[in-house]
Amino acid sequence: MYQNKKSSQENRKHDKAAIEALLFATNGLTLEEISKRSGIDKKVTEEILEELELEHEKDERGIHVIQEGSIWKMSVKPEMTVQIRDLLPPELPKGLTKTLAIIAAKKPVKQSVIVKIRGNKAYEHVKKLVKSGFITSERRWNTQILDLTQKFFDYFRVSEETLKSHINEKKIEVKEGEDNGEEQKEGSKKEGN
Repeated sequence: MYQNKKSSQENRKHDKAAIEALLFATNGLTLEEISKRSGIDKKVTEEILEELELEHEKDERGIHVIQEGSIWKMSVKPEMTVQIRDLLPPELPKGLTKTLAIIAAKKPVKQSVIVKIRGNKAYEHVKKLVKSGFITSERRWNTQILDLTQKFFDYFRVSEETLKSHINEKKIEVKEGEDNGEEQKEGSKKEGN
C-alpha cells in the first residue's frame, strides 16, 4: 500500500511538471487543450492548474500562472516587468500598430480593404508587417490576402481564441477612411515644421 501511495505521489508530481512545461512553452492553452496534450484527465488537470496558480502566487516568484477567460498561461508578474523591460521587443510605431489591429480584427482580409480603411500608407505598413513577421500576405487571384502569424500571438501574448472573444465582446468596427484625416493632419504638421 505504501508503494501505491508513493507511486501516486510521483505520478502527480510528474503530471504537475508536464502541465507547467506546457504553460511555459506556449502562449497559453485552454483546459481542454492542456488535458489533451498532457494525457491527463480534465478534472485532474483543472485541480493541478489551480494548485500551480496558488503555488506561484504565494511563493516569491517572478512568474505566475493565471487564467484569462478560458486560457491558462504563465506570465511575468506585473511588479517584475521593470526588471525585464529592456529585454522585451521594442514597441511598434503607432501607425503600424493601427494597421495591424485592423488586420487582426478582420483577418483574413483583402489588402484592398485595409487600404480603403487606412489609405495608401497601408501598402508600406503591410510590407513592414510582413517583413517583421507579424502577418502573411498571400496572392489569391488579383488580390493579396492578409492574415496573422504565430509571431503576432506570441508578441502580444494572446491566443487566437482570446483575440476572437475580445473582438466579439467589443464589437470592433472600423469604417472606411475612419482615421485617414487624423493621420494626414499629423503628417502635414510634420511637413510644415
